[in-house]
Amino acid sequence: MGSHCVSELDRVAWIERSTIRDAACLTMVRNSDLGRVAESFGAVTSHGRSLDIDEFCEEAYAYQEKHPMIGLRSVGNWTLVVEDTGGQGVRPEVLRRAARPEAVSCYWDEDVRTRFVHAIDGVVQTSFEAVLPEYREGSFPDALEEHRERLPWSQAAPVPLMLALAGRVTGEVPTEGWLGGEFRTYPVAPWPDDLVSMPLGDLDGYPAEMLTALRAAGEHDQRRVLRSLARYVATTADCMDLPVVRRILAGVRPECAEVDQTLRELVWSGICERPALVSRNRLHAMQVLRQIMHEDARSALSGVLTGVTDVRGAEPAAITAIVRDELPG
Repeated sequence: MGSHCVSELDRVAWIERSTIRDAACLTMVRNSDLGRVAESFGAVTSHGRSLDIDEFCEEAYAYQEKHPMIGLRSVGNWTLVVEDTGGQGVRPEVLRRAARPEAVSCYWDEDVRTRFVHAIDGVVQTSFEAVLPEYREGSFPDALEEHRERLPWSQAAPVPLMLALAGRVTGEVPTEGWLGGEFRTYPVAPWPDDLVSMPLGDLDGYPAEMLTALRAAGEHDQRRVLRSLARYVATTADCMDLPVVRRILAGVRPECAEVDQTLRELVWSGICERPALVSRNRLHAMQVLRQIMHEDARSALSGVLTGVTDVRGAEPAAITAIVRDELPG
């Protein structure tokens, strides 16, 4: 192990004695606007507080079952985002918004799982487990190989290695002072996961012949079924008053960001309100309606039919009747 590498690793060895040594995510965002970075992480900015790292970790632990938390501070021309046991900083849904123009994230947890991610202009360039850097993902998986050279990946602990690499990429070597003083902290209403493609296979609770007819239908008919199901879900969950829902029902395709923001607001409402039955049901309905945004109609149908069972008051028999009424023949 070269003396230069030893020096770099010695400079970040403090992390193994720190408050966040067991599980954390450190993200460096090349943007000095703390408020904008916080919003890109899904922060509820109306609930900001100034806390030191110990207070922040205590609060994050206390609320971990309800919502994530982030703490931010400026480091040169970058913003440091700290999560205690959280992992928002390695999610593509977050980096798409935060990495404008660039972000570097180091994640580790108590189960010895790790993740190093580098993103530029909202796109993950390279992502890998610190213990297996040879298995890289992303749009440009080899982008950091020059920076990784001469770091002893097979000999040193993974967390200091990630921090040393982050220092090489950002030009800001992580120091113990990063965790000193106060952070601006926020609860987070997370950005929803990206929609995934799902085959319209057999689904419990629905007649096989109905699903067969849906698979055989053309996209125009499938979209008509989706609109009718959307109206049923929105009516059942009493969320026709939401502007984004009215647009969906009118056949207007809203921006995904608008749908996601509405969903986040409902998530936070469900956390804060007591009792929260109505809020939770509206949230479930919005999660179903979001599936309609999928570009593939079959995946949208699969998502809607799977998720609608979580909407209180929605009946499989009524859903089956709607599908049969809307399909020709």
